[in-house]
Amino acid sequence: MYEVLNNMRRKGVENRKNLLADFEKMSEDPMEVQKKLLLDLMEENKDTEYGKKYGFAEINSVEEYQKCVPITEYDDYSGYIEKMCNGAENLICSIKPVWYNKTSGTVGEPKKIPYTQATRDRFNYYSLGYQSCLLHKALGEKYFGGRFLNLIRCGGDIIKLPDGTPFGPLSEASLRPYIDKWEHIYSTPAEATFAPTGTDTRYLNARFALCDKDINNVNCSFTGFLLDFCRYIEKNWKMLVKDIEKGVIDESIELPNDIREKITKKITPMPERAAQLKSIFEQGFETPFIPKVWKNLNYVVGGASASFSRYTREIRTRYLGNEIAFYYRGISASEGIFTVPLELASDESALIPNSLFYEFLPLEEENSQPVTMDKLEIGKEYELVITNHSGFYRYRMKDVILVTGVHNRLPLVEFRYRIDKTVSLMGEKTTELAVRVAAEKTAEECGFLLVDSSVYPDTDSIRYVFIMEIDRIPKNLTEDEIAASLEKNLAKVNPSYGDKVQSGLIKPVKLCFAQPETYVLYKEIMLMKGNSIAQLKPVTVIGNEAQKKFFFALTDSFESIKGTID
Repeated sequence: MYEVLNNMRRKGVENRKNLLADFEKMSEDPMEVQKKLLLDLMEENKDTEYGKKYGFAEINSVEEYQKCVPITEYDDYSGYIEKMCNGAENLICSIKPVWYNKTSGTVGEPKKIPYTQATRDRFNYYSLGYQSCLLHKALGEKYFGGRFLNLIRCGGDIIKLPDGTPFGPLSEASLRPYIDKWEHIYSTPAEATFAPTGTDTRYLNARFALCDKDINNVNCSFTGFLLDFCRYIEKNWKMLVKDIEKGVIDESIELPNDIREKITKKITPMPERAAQLKSIFEQGFETPFIPKVWKNLNYVVGGASASFSRYTREIRTRYLGNEIAFYYRGISASEGIFTVPLELASDESALIPNSLFYEFLPLEEENSQPVTMDKLEIGKEYELVITNHSGFYRYRMKDVILVTGVHNRLPLVEFRYRIDKTVSLMGEKTTELAVRVAAEKTAEECGFLLVDSSVYPDTDSIRYVFIMEIDRIPKNLTEDEIAASLEKNLAKVNPSYGDKVQSGLIKPVKLCFAQPETYVLYKEIMLMKGNSIAQLKPVTVIGNEAQKKFFFALTDSFESIKGTID
């Protein structure tokens, strides 16, 4: 039944059978790999406008590179990129980009991140090849089996720039090549993945997944999307089971007419499967339902960095159980793929020596100079600075990583937070990681489920305004108790904040409550606007006027929220 799919997967593993051994070999002297990569990039790009400006032809060492080439940000390239989009070549990179990635969360004109074939090759090699080899090594024959449940949505518009290069979310380019074999690979219909505005993709994903008892694995950009999927099934299982039994789509489901017509042709009544599902869901959700619904589901692939750790814990304890394996994707961005895990369910991942050239800015030192990977210290945090195959040189990612260990001579790291998402009203510098920890600790102490939360740094009243979407609220819990717990936990995670509240420089925290499904709605709107699902990170810090207007428009009183949930 799944011959086409498993033949593809077995062939992929066989073709890359030496991949893990090659990576292990690189880990023995990663700095040598780094030096070669850097000098190769200098040679390849010495005749570009940027290469001539900074003397790439005369650079023969890492030290010379650091001396001659400045640290950069996107604005240093925007002028070049606009010219490239209009047909100019050989400006920052000798290779013409095959795509421009549209970044999310920018105000005004979105950024265009160049993406060359060399960058694409490294993405494919490590995000697909390495992943399949590590999973096969860990799971053996369990790696093969039924279809995938795909929770990656590609709804953004792809436009052709004046020079003919596509511009849009990279997820679209990654998945569309599989369209001809789609139904052999995925349980989710293509109409749910390449979805136009006005498509209820959560319903389609859930309905078709529940029909397919043989699903082998789940593929999502980040674990938060799997959590949304599970919560949706928990709240809507009666409607889903009814529709599966009768072979219909509930009239309340929002779908464009042409999509509804296409989907309706793909469904038939499945009374036996509906009866199985009804029996499972009527048992309640006190124990994980996923192993009962999909007995052959063996692993989940998704990003599970610090931003998503709370989601991952809830998925594991409430929905997934302990037997299903987790492959936590490493750190990647539009600019390249940076790390891969060395084992399953590992929060730390290893830097990829032959993907990009890395430098690291120590955070704790004033006016610090970037260091290379051989100079990293375990236990310290650094800002990531990269040189890639798409024309970015000594480019500040504004991502902070923690060095957690070493494998042979290869550093192991964890993503911590974004530098540009730090809150500092009076110099207290509260990181988004600290904000998340304070909110999670408050939920734990007060006994409610934290669906999601954000903080708005109110510069007018000089205070933190927290927005929380919560569920399963204890009957006697009060708003004042939540606020007191949150204030205490903020002071614990950042003593500087506590000191400034105590001295009156910052007013005590103000608490607001989001209406149910506010954060799901925000994601849907961002996808409708063409943002890549791979870049939709949690809005831990409200950083622009559009986010502020959206979230505050959907707040309500604590009593109203309690009444809605009850």
